[in-house]
Amino acid sequence: RYGNANVWKIFTDLFDYFPLTALVESEIFCLHGGLSPSVETLDNIRNFNRVQEVPHEGPMCDLLWSDPDDRCGWGISPRGAGYTFGQDISEQFNHINNLKLIARAHQLVMEGYNWAHVIFFLIHNFQDLQFLC
Repeated sequence: RYGNANVWKIFTDLFDYFPLTALVESEIFCLHGGLSPSVETLDNIRNFNRVQEVPHEGPMCDLLWSDPDDRCGWGISPRGAGYTFGQDISEQFNHINNLKLIARAHQLVMEGYNWAHVIFFLIHNFQDLQFLC
C-alpha cells in the first residue's frame, strides 16, 4: 500500500520500545498478560533491558503471555508461552510489592471485567502513571 514494507517495519519496531507494564498511583499493577516466576518485585521489571524484541521465553515473555488459573501455584501454560498462576501467587506478589490490584487484559471477559483479575482495554487521564520498563 505504501510502496514497500519500510513503513510497516518501522511501526512494528516501535513495539520494542513500548512499556510492558505500568504502575498507577503505586497501587495498581497493569500489564497485558500475567505474572512470572522470575519476577518477584517491581524492581526486577525496572531492571529489564526493554529496548529489544520480546524474547520467546523468559520474564518479559511471561508478562505478555501468562494467565491466572483456578489452581494454586505455578503451572504450564496451554498457550505454549508464559505460565498459569494461582490466586496465591497474585496475593504474594501484591503483598511483596504493596499493591492493591493487578489489572490485566489478555483474556476476554463477557461482562467486561472480572474482579479476580480486572480487564482493561483503555486507560487514560491518569495523572500519576509510571511505566516500569
